[in-house]
Amino acid sequence: MTADIAPITVKEREARIEKAQRFLTEQKIGALILDAGTSLEYFTGISWHQSERPMIAIIPAKGDTRYVCPGFEEARLRELIKIGKDVYAWQEDESPYKQIAVALKDAGIQSGNIGMEERLRFFILDGIRKEASHLNYTSGDTVTMPCRMIKSTAELSLMQKASDITTAAIKVGISQLQEGMEPAELSAIIDNAHLKLGGEPDFALVLFGESSAFPHGSIKPRTLKKGDIVLMDCGCSVENYSSDITRTIVFGAEPTKRQLEIWSLEQRSQAAGFNAAKIGAACLWE
Repeated sequence: MTADIAPITVKEREARIEKAQRFLTEQKIGALILDAGTSLEYFTGISWHQSERPMIAIIPAKGDTRYVCPGFEEARLRELIKIGKDVYAWQEDESPYKQIAVALKDAGIQSGNIGMEERLRFFILDGIRKEASHLNYTSGDTVTMPCRMIKSTAELSLMQKASDITTAAIKVGISQLQEGMEPAELSAIIDNAHLKLGGEPDFALVLFGESSAFPHGSIKPRTLKKGDIVLMDCGCSVENYSSDITRTIVFGAEPTKRQLEIWSLEQRSQAAGFNAAKIGAACLWE
């Protein structure tokens, strides 16, 4: 199902960085620092495993993106870089935070605010502010969130593809339900279907009967019997854009009055949420 997908282009990521730089300039923030994780990938396209050795990207309000990484990882990082070119490598007997301070100075940042993205780990922030105590460190949420919350056509297409794959995988799972099977068996069927359909399986939570009343399952072993609720909460990713879909059926029998009552209540609640969602409306609890 993924033969027709179009990955996010470098041009789109460059536009994301330009948008972030506009927010940085407007908010008088000199730079945004990204830890390894989803924001790093969103802006640069680099997928990097978090470890005890900091690898960060710096998006200055003006100028090119810069990177700080462990020295032994420099060659691998350079292979992955498509935006920016400057890499500040630190060796095992050196401080990564000194290199970050140098990178900020080279970007022309001598004073003012530095934004830290929401997933940046505390030990990195702590190291940077000790090394560059003349700067003020603030949340970068006001930059990253307005960028990431508004999805492009390309992003929506990938999210839709992931959702289509999960919907199809759940149908495969339903077609193979058998009395006496365990939840883990159905989970494996759905995960395998995700793979065959082109998605990267993220999760397939399956709950039978009374266990379906637990939001994330029960530790009690259970096998499927006729009349059981079968709840499937599943997701996969396509180009790192994810689906998360829940479907509920009754196995091998007509739903009971109580099952229909609860299912209908959920349906009405969902419809109320969709009806309340309007452009410009705030998401507030009432």
